[in-house]
Amino acid sequence: MEILIYIIRGKGYFFIFVLLLLSTISINAQNIRLHNDTQILKERSVSSDPTFHLTIKPYTPDDLLKSDSLKDVIVSSKIVDHLLNNDLISYKDKNFKFKANPIIDSRVFYDVNESSLYSGFKAGLNIKTFFKNKLYFTSDIFISRTDFPSFQSKYADSLGIISHYGILISQTNNNYLFSSLTGELTYKASEHFYFHLGRGKNFLGNGHRSLFLSDNSNAYPYVKATANIWRIKYIWMAAKLKDIQLINPDFESVLYNKAVFIHYLSLNLTKRINFNFFESIISNSYDQEGRRAGYEFAYFNPVIFYRPVEFSAGTSDNSLLGIGLNLRLWKSVHLYSQFILDDLIISKINDGSGWWGNKFGIQAGLKSYNLFNMQGLFFRGEINIVRPYTYSHGEAYTNGGIANLNYGNYVQELAHPTGANFLEGLAQIRYNKGRFFTNAELVIAKKGIDTDSVNYGSDIYLSYNLRSNDYGIKFLQGSISNFIYAEFSASYLINPKYELMFETGVQYRHVKTGQANQKNLIFKIGISTKIFNENYDYF
Repeated sequence: MEILIYIIRGKGYFFIFVLLLLSTISINAQNIRLHNDTQILKERSVSSDPTFHLTIKPYTPDDLLKSDSLKDVIVSSKIVDHLLNNDLISYKDKNFKFKANPIIDSRVFYDVNESSLYSGFKAGLNIKTFFKNKLYFTSDIFISRTDFPSFQSKYADSLGIISHYGILISQTNNNYLFSSLTGELTYKASEHFYFHLGRGKNFLGNGHRSLFLSDNSNAYPYVKATANIWRIKYIWMAAKLKDIQLINPDFESVLYNKAVFIHYLSLNLTKRINFNFFESIISNSYDQEGRRAGYEFAYFNPVIFYRPVEFSAGTSDNSLLGIGLNLRLWKSVHLYSQFILDDLIISKINDGSGWWGNKFGIQAGLKSYNLFNMQGLFFRGEINIVRPYTYSHGEAYTNGGIANLNYGNYVQELAHPTGANFLEGLAQIRYNKGRFFTNAELVIAKKGIDTDSVNYGSDIYLSYNLRSNDYGIKFLQGSISNFIYAEFSASYLINPKYELMFETGVQYRHVKTGQANQKNLIFKIGISTKIFNENYDYF
């Protein structure tokens, strides 16, 4: 456990904020996972509850009690029964519960277009403990040695970072060694208040994507407070991020520290209408001359609005605002939406000038948990549109270099993984009966990418000060890149306690730009503990 002491300057005073960040033994309460078949299954069981807040994930420990569990497979053998239905190790008494389960991943992939066979392997442990229903601790730890297809290996080779995870440990040809340590310690202060300390990921939204905060990037250390009162659920979170310096004395890829502070309010206005409000600010602890100044103390205030603080302090920090509306049309049919605002001047929208600073994104979607009243049939249709330069920012000073206070972490987007200046449509159909699952997904997207070293607004890691112009900025400007992703898979849930699945399927991925035309048709088979987001349905 490491204790980070931040010296914070605000309104002429110095404050000490002691932020406990777990880096050696990391913990994360992702008991209802963020992206997999069983998450949809458990979400379905609470989707008709008007008091439940579906847009805040991972859920609190008490939320887990509301979700259904799969029935046991009846077998005569005690050994087989234990392997199919029970935790690997469990213990409980009046005040204490302990569970330990394996993390296993052994899969083989074959890429038809590249005529290459590659494999992935993970081994680790998941631990859960409960003490007097007040203190909850969960942890996921694994180590992996994996081969990657070319579209993934290029990223790892150039940056030394594994998508969705973090730093590459070592590499032998196309074989990559990396690890993951995540987890959370949760304290239930009362019926309505929780406090969380951990290292992991969070997801805010009802869609497959989130324009607010997703689980796309590497895990991060955070502190979080949750209040759930009446029809309101409120989140305050501060997280430590790391990113690549743009310029440093040695001209190397150096990671520097920055932080994100988040407020999120979810309000169930009626049994069918949910409204939510999001705001965040990205900051680092240096002033505009590169001297250590500390984070603004007001950012640690759990109720104050960040944008007025950032404006009045005259900082170079990056603020985002968002609103969402969710409608429950019928018992299992939901309409959802998000609007993310980076900057906006209303007068410049209608004047036709194409001002670059009108930066925003829109999401609209529909999902049905029992399509056509067919139990177990899930459907989602979703559209995402993000204007150029959204989520990006200008230069900021760090200790010995220049960085970018964009909305990212470990050179990965914190919100939508495609970045900005894109249009995306996706559809998903999932069906489960008992422990059998099938999944079909289609994603079609267009993106305006950079040409001739000009920043057209798609890469959030390029400074918006390198933009092509102040006016005449158009949606999907630059060279048009087209993307198609299709997947079909069938799986059987071997053990629901640790979400071990046997899976087989096929993926098709096609990226076409002015310079390249890459296709990958990949077949896969194997067993996997499905608790991590390893989606590559984006570009």
